[in-house]
Order: sequence, then C-alpha cells, then structure tokens
Amino acid sequence: MRIIDKTAAQVRSLTPAEEELLVGFATGSLVGPRLLQANQFLMKVRNANQWLACDCRNDALPVLNVTLNGSTGTLFLKNNPGTAEHAPGCPFTKDEREAAERESDPTPPAAWLPPDTPLRLIGDFRSGTASGGGDGNERREQQRLLSLLLTWIETSGLNLYATHLKKDLTGQFAELRSVASRYPLLERVPASNYLETRLDMKHMMMLKSRLREATVFGNHRRHGLLLDCVDQIKGRKLFNNRSEDGFDFQGHHLYWGGNRTAGPLLALALYSPTSAGSHFYELIHVASVPVLSRAHLFPVYRDEEREPLKALVSLVDWMASKGVKVQMRRPVIGGQVMDELVMTSDQDRVLSVSLLEQPIGPEPDTENFKRYADFKSLETFRKFVAGFFMRER
Repeated sequence: MRIIDKTAAQVRSLTPAEEELLVGFATGSLVGPRLLQANQFLMKVRNANQWLACDCRNDALPVLNVTLNGSTGTLFLKNNPGTAEHAPGCPFTKDEREAAERESDPTPPAAWLPPDTPLRLIGDFRSGTASGGGDGNERREQQRLLSLLLTWIETSGLNLYATHLKKDLTGQFAELRSVASRYPLLERVPASNYLETRLDMKHMMMLKSRLREATVFGNHRRHGLLLDCVDQIKGRKLFNNRSEDGFDFQGHHLYWGGNRTAGPLLALALYSPTSAGSHFYELIHVASVPVLSRAHLFPVYRDEEREPLKALVSLVDWMASKGVKVQMRRPVIGGQVMDELVMTSDQDRVLSVSLLEQPIGPEPDTENFKRYADFKSLETFRKFVAGFFMRER
C-alpha cells in the first residue's frame, strides 16, 4: 500500500505498521485507541489531498480515496470508480454492498480518471450514423467528460486556495493545459494536442483545421476539446462575452452536483464531426463546474456560496499577512458532502465548513464542522474563522 497524489505520483510507501492499521480499519476489526489512530492517519491523507494505491496487483494500481460520511461524520475508504479492481482476497476489495449501491444509483458519480490511459470520450461512427454505440456506452461517454473536467480541476490544484499558491488566470489555464498532456484522447494522442482554452470562432476553426489534418486518429472518430470560462449555459447554448448569439451544442449538458448553477462556469466541450465522412464540426456534449469568478477558477457548489467564499479568500490572504498560512480545499471527487470546504493551518488545525443555507444531507457530528447559516452575519462568521486559526498565535 502506498500514498499517491492526484497525478498518480508516489508520495511514499506505508510502513508495515500503517498497512496493518489500514487492513484492520477496512475489515472493521479496530476498536478504541487503534480506531482513533487509524482515523487520524486517514484524516492526514485526506487533508493533504492524497489517495491510497493498493499493491495487491502487479499490472495496475487499485486506488482508494478517504471519504467523509455526511450522516455519521466518520471516515471510510472507498474504491475510486473507473480504477482497477483489487486482486481476489485483498482486504480492500469492493464488497457486495458497494456493488448494490452502484446498481441502485441511477446517475453514476463522477470518477477520478487515471492519467496515461486513453479517455475514449466519444464512440466511433457505425453504419454511417452519428451514434457511437448503445445507450449504455453513450451515457458512460457523457459522464466521462464531467469526470475529466473534475479530474483536471483536482490535479491542477484549482480546488485548493492558499495565498502563496495564488496564480493569475493565465497561470491557472497553463496548469490545466499541463495536466491535459497526461491524458490521451486515444492511444498516443495527448488531449493537449487537440485542446483550445478559448471558446470563439477563431479557436474553433483552428482546432477544426488541426483535426482535419490529423492522421493519428486512424479509423477512430476525430475529436478535440474546448475549455473556457463562460457566462452561462442556457438551453443548448454556451454564452460568453465573445458572442452575443452564443455557441450551439447538440448533445447534453453535464453539471456537477445535479443542479444547474448560475455562471461564471468552467466549461469543457467535446468537438467532433456529426456524421461519418463529414467535415462539419460541432460542439457535442458540454460539462460545467461553477467557479468563483472569471479570474479565479475555484469550484463553487451553489451560487449562494460566492459571497461568503470571496470573504474567506480575503480572510486567508489577511491571515497570511499575519504569518498564519491557511489552505482552503474543496474536494470535488470522492466526497459524499460536496458542499464541504476544508480549511487547514500548518497541518495542526482543521475546520470544515458549509456555506449553504441548507447543507446537503445530515451534518457531521464533529466540533470542527460549522455552518455559515448558523451565524448572524458574514462578519460574525469571518471573526469566528479568524479566531479559530489565529488564537494562541
């Protein structure tokens, strides 16, 4: 067992004692101090934005994330959807309850997509039609586009805010393009080669030209990606400040968390011909995640979060000026409480907050969880957060 980061790079291997502790945690055999010790270890992994990779197979690494149960406030290990299955007999293997949960869930959750593995975001044409396979395959392809956007957000660090890590908009898109280079559309076809990070007619034509001249797709359907911050997505149109008429797309709009949210939005669109042999390219499916502002691509779960979130960003900067470094992270994959914000200071203080008026699901029963809605005003909330991290400093 080893700890990895979101790029799949190894952080370190676990000691035999740590591995024994996690086996006991996974099998439910720990009690008392040992259970507390396991929870503390897993919380450190979770707060560091890291995952666990199992060594039970030689050909692939099954990946687990540390998830917070919103009903009980306890931690548990969950196998990342889309990654390798554990070897038979491994204590971390997926159990029947997980399989039953997946079958009963009509919408599969967004999954972390491993780098260096062909994405296959769209099916090939069959019998001269625009369909790339059965309904099941099409749904999986659509969902994979949202998973890809969320994976890029996690891997590029857009879901982490700290004053000393601050980047301008150019720097944020540079991080996204760098991450895209690790994700091939097909075998040996990096997504970054067919990615434009500006949505307008000029860049759509540039991408279309590259796709038409490409030989790397072979017999597969040619496709590329357009990534940009847009003002809104209404009906089947994307709107930004570069076109009053907007840009049509013919497929589905996949949005994070199951509800539409007002812009600005970070949108990832699939760009491909609509039929076999056609030179007419269209935006097919679009995935979007609300962001704090056009200049700051930090993910936002609901529009109502933006005002208190901007106040927290300002507060983090103020605390940094006083010598207290605080990081604010929003888990976008693998968490059951998606409105959760985790704030950490020097790894010794952790505060989990919800900025929604009505948080998703039951609240964790823990002292370091607070609701913005429970405070009388934004200023009162700011003072509490500042006091939590600044006291005894």
